[in-house]
Amino acid sequence: MLCTLKKTLRKIINKQHSFVAQVKSNQSELLKWCQYNSSVSDSIDTFTTYDHNTHGRYEERYIEIYDDVYQIENEWSMVKRIIKINATVVKYGKVTHETRYYISNLKENAASFSHIIRSHWKIENSLHYIKDVTFLEDFNRMRTKQIPQVMSLLRSMAINLLNLNGFSNKAKARKQLAWSAMDVFELKGV
Repeated sequence: MLCTLKKTLRKIINKQHSFVAQVKSNQSELLKWCQYNSSVSDSIDTFTTYDHNTHGRYEERYIEIYDDVYQIENEWSMVKRIIKINATVVKYGKVTHETRYYISNLKENAASFSHIIRSHWKIENSLHYIKDVTFLEDFNRMRTKQIPQVMSLLRSMAINLLNLNGFSNKAKARKQLAWSAMDVFELKGV
């Protein structure tokens, strides 16, 4: 049986699109292959980023790109690059180290891959987190026919409406508009 990642990547390739996918522990053979290839070959490009935010967190990411993919199984022949990210995070005096691997069919440099991966997390944090936490999407028990897709679309529309009207705190805006329903009709875009 094909794994979900292989199926998804094949669909992406069939539509003639590009991908950058994280290799996680549930892809043990692919993860071992990425670890081995990055340990025996030289990187073709590197890039380092430093992030310091106001929440007591400092992160340094060292990105390495590898193109030695000759040992990969035929099932993963669409992979052209291996991206290895070594992250060192200092948060409230505690230091943690993490290594993440990604695969891609793009032939970009390390700085471009860094931007692509960080941009994905920006989407994750700005949309999915709000849907999960503020709009309690994970607690939704509607599972009949098209209802889950419709509800997700309505939540996305509500978030876009709040963004359009300049609300930075979505939880506060949701509570404010819930207590004063007439204010909803005064929003731009309604």
